[in-house]
Amino acid sequence: MSEITEAKTALKKNIVTIDEINGLNADSLPKLKEFPSKLLTLIDEFQQEKNENVNTIESNNDEINSLKTKISQNGREISKFEEEIKDLTNKRQELLDKIQEVQKELTNTQEKIRAKKEELENRENRLKELEANVQELKTIQEKFDEQYNTEVEKLNTEFNKKDVYAKSFSNRVKAMKILINKKYISSNILRTIQALQKDVALDIKNIAISLDIREDIIKKFLSKMVEEGGPIEYDESAGIVTLKEEVDF
Repeated sequence: MSEITEAKTALKKNIVTIDEINGLNADSLPKLKEFPSKLLTLIDEFQQEKNENVNTIESNNDEINSLKTKISQNGREISKFEEEIKDLTNKRQELLDKIQEVQKELTNTQEKIRAKKEELENRENRLKELEANVQELKTIQEKFDEQYNTEVEKLNTEFNKKDVYAKSFSNRVKAMKILINKKYISSNILRTIQALQKDVALDIKNIAISLDIREDIIKKFLSKMVEEGGPIEYDESAGIVTLKEEVDF
């Protein structure tokens, strides 16, 4: 800027000098007078263009500085975004890991559920089997109870018969004792009864010989005792008699 000013000052001095020269010789130097003016005009135009260019440069510098500031700011924002992207990438990876872990747990849970369902199905089948067995056992138990009640009834009937027979037998034994004590039974019969031994099978022939009683009399008496339910077991064909109960005279 100072160089142009100095040039203009020098040019003006030259113009003054030229004017002086023109004044001395105006006719010989007409073009020389016009040249400095044109040159000064060109310099002014150049200076104006230069000023405009300087303003443009300054404006461009401001814009460049603004762009640099924006670039720097954008760089910081980019760094921030990159950091956020990195953080988001890490979080994404963490989420992917968690999703994979959850999927693994889900697979394990589904496998456990499948196993539990299979176990439950097996238990239900086993329960149905047990229920069928229980029903079968109930049927068997009902049949058994029916048979049991029938057998108990039979046994009670038989017991009652045996009880009646035992009471009758006991009464007959008592009656026999009374008859013996009253001497209503002959001595041969008494001697035969006394010769019998409990649970011992005796030969009637031997009894007859030992007691000196006729065998037919002993057989007749034993047959009578059997008819009356006496406590003896008499095999007439084999000639064997067994006393089943002690007789107390």
